[in-house]
Formats: sequence, structure tokens, C-alpha cells
Amino acid sequence: MTAFAIKRIILALPIFTATPANGFLTPRARSVSTLAQSPTLRLTRQSSLYASADDSEASSTEASSEEPASKESEEEKAPEEPNDILNSPAFLQRKVEVLRSDVAALDKSIEEANAVYAANKEEWSDKFDKLNEESRMMQERFTKLGADQTALATVDVVKQMLNVIDTYERAFNAIEPSTDEQHNIVAAYRETYDKILDCFAELNVTKVETVGAEFDYELHQAMMQMVSDEYEEGVVCQEFAPGWVCGDRLIRPAMVAVTA
Repeated sequence: MTAFAIKRIILALPIFTATPANGFLTPRARSVSTLAQSPTLRLTRQSSLYASADDSEASSTEASSEEPASKESEEEKAPEEPNDILNSPAFLQRKVEVLRSDVAALDKSIEEANAVYAANKEEWSDKFDKLNEESRMMQERFTKLGADQTALATVDVVKQMLNVIDTYERAFNAIEPSTDEQHNIVAAYRETYDKILDCFAELNVTKVETVGAEFDYELHQAMMQMVSDEYEEGVVCQEFAPGWVCGDRLIRPAMVAVTA
């Protein structure tokens, strides 16, 4: 036990004094100064002071903790102000004014362009119409020229093939197949002949109508006149060589006999 602890125990014990009446020891009342010097009292006072200080700190802490909440509630109640300057009413209003001025400038430019166009149209309208008409006629001429060139090329090719067709037809008229082998050969040639005619049809190349048709000087070439009881006068009654046309263009006239 330390000396400081022993001192505290001694100071805490009551002080006895002898009384003349009964000779017993009675505790002597401590003076205010003695009590004030007591370590226990000092500790009590200090603890009370500490308690009061703690209470004040706690109250201040509570107040400080309540203060942000109240501020937050006030901020929530207060209307939010736009922080972005691009979304502010003043900026948007200014932007609308700028756009309106740009639209007005464009409208003015369009009006000026229309005025220039109207003036030039009045001055050059007739010349433009004449140029357009000439351009249209030139295009039609080129289109017709191209079609004519195609038809001429087709006519040239068909003329070269007509000799082959004539050979086939003379052979078919001269040969009479008697055996199966001859029939097969004729059938093979006939198949080739039909393929050539199909190609002619794709090129719009057709035969000239002859027997039974009225004689046409542009399509028929009369080789002779014949008396016929079957056809009237001026009608083709026999065909010697077929004629061919490509559309409206004559490739070769048909050689025919005409009734007298």
C-alpha cells in the first residue's frame, strides 16, 4: 500500500475528541475548510464537473447531429436550381433568338434567290424551251438510229442464214426417206432446222404469207401467172421460195405465182 492511499484512509476516518461529561470519545465536526480539503469531496466535485461537461458536450453533439438533418430537410424542401448553364432559361432564350435570326436570314436568302431565278427565267425561258426540245428530238433520233442499226445487223445475219434454210427446204422436198435410218437422219436435220427458225422468231424474223394471200408488190415477187379455179385473180396460188421480214423491214421477197 502506497503512502498516498494510507493518507486517504486516515483523512476519511472521523476525528474523536474527549468530552468531560461521560468520558467517551465523540466525533468532532469537521469544518468547512477541512471538508473542502477532503480528497473524496474533491473527486466528487470533479466528477460532477466532468459530468456537467460531458452533458454539455453530449447536448452540443446532439444539436450538431440534428442541425445537418434540419439543413438537409430544408434543402429538400427548397426548389432545385439548374446548375448547368446550358439548361438555364436565359441561355435557352438566347438560343431561340439566335435560331430565329438564322431562319430569318435563310428566308431572306431564299427570297433573293427566287427573285434572281424569276428574272433569269423571264429572260432565258424561250431559249431554254428551245434547247429542251432540241435535246428531246436528238434523243429520239439516237434511239431510232440505234434500233435501225440493230435491225440492219439482224437483217445481215439472217440473209447469210437464208442460204442454209433454203438448202434444208430443198432437201426436205427432194428426199423421201424409206428406211428407219433415213427417217432418223431426216428427223435430226428437221430438229436443227426448227432450232434455226426458233432463233429467227426470237429476232422477230418471220416468213412472208404467200399462198391464199393477196399479191403485195412490197412483199411478193411474181415469177409467173397461172389460171386457178381455187383462187380469184390477183391472189398468190403457189410459192417457189419463201420470203422473210424482220418486223416491218423486208429481208427477202417471196417468189410466187399469181392467179390470172
